[in-house]
Amino acid sequence: MKIEIKDYCIRCGICVGLYPELFAHNFEEDCIDVLKDPDTDELKQQARDAARDCAVTAIFLEK
Repeated sequence: MKIEIKDYCIRCGICVGLYPELFAHNFEEDCIDVLKDPDTDELKQQARDAARDCAVTAIFLEK
């Protein structure tokens, strides 16, 4: 599974706050970075939850 954050992300930080193993604020480039693509069942579920929880639906998952 691969995580993609679309350009229209508003950088609200919900994903960073809820799923810090997968996401981090990049203040230098004013974006959210994906720290790693999920490789365990637990992280895959967190990625699905992050996509669902995103305020502007900017997180997409590719299998």
